[in-house]
Amino acid sequence: MKKPSVIAASKRGAGPKAQIRALAPAERYDANIDYILRAAAEVFAAKSFGLASIRDIAAHARISFPRIYYYLRNKEELLYLITKRAFEQLSSRAEEQTAGVQDPEEKLKLFIKVHIEYQLDNVAEMKVLIREASSLSGRNATQIARLMHDYSHLCRKIIEQVAAKHGAAMDRETSRILTSLLFGAMNSVFGWYEPARDREQHAEIVDEVYKMVVSPIAARPSLPVE
Repeated sequence: MKKPSVIAASKRGAGPKAQIRALAPAERYDANIDYILRAAAEVFAAKSFGLASIRDIAAHARISFPRIYYYLRNKEELLYLITKRAFEQLSSRAEEQTAGVQDPEEKLKLFIKVHIEYQLDNVAEMKVLIREASSLSGRNATQIARLMHDYSHLCRKIIEQVAAKHGAAMDRETSRILTSLLFGAMNSVFGWYEPARDREQHAEIVDEVYKMVVSPIAARPSLPVE
């Protein structure tokens, strides 16, 4: 019999499927769904939602084609759950990191940091979120649109707080445009990011994206003094 330390070490060195088999049944079910979603995200990111098939995903996950249907109904449900999980994780991380932070500029920088770091840790999921979410239909599309709105609104509120700190005039349309431009900048990072070259530059990337938004806010005309 292996000693406990040897067993623990062998589990740490095991692949994801072996680690899932070692879990309790309820945990194993959730872990299998997570494993399939990650495999599906990688396939969708590589081939696109429209061209990918359930058989492609099963082959990539190294599970039998019929077994996927034990966990999930169809390809669109996979896309919905991938995008839903990404938005929920982004929102919860941003809220946790900015909670209790009083300075809006610090809060904005933390928001940018969370978004970019999540993107670089989950490149396949972010590619799917950005490129494929529009493929959803009906109730799935409505629910993802609501999550997208809530996450965007969180960022927009922070931008408006930064403007207020600088006494800068900013109407709702301007804050909407700045929020969209910020997401455009953040969501482009994985397109040019190279780990070997840029891994040590995370802080500088965050700083530069932050300055792209804050500098024009600070330069805006001041609110009229009443």
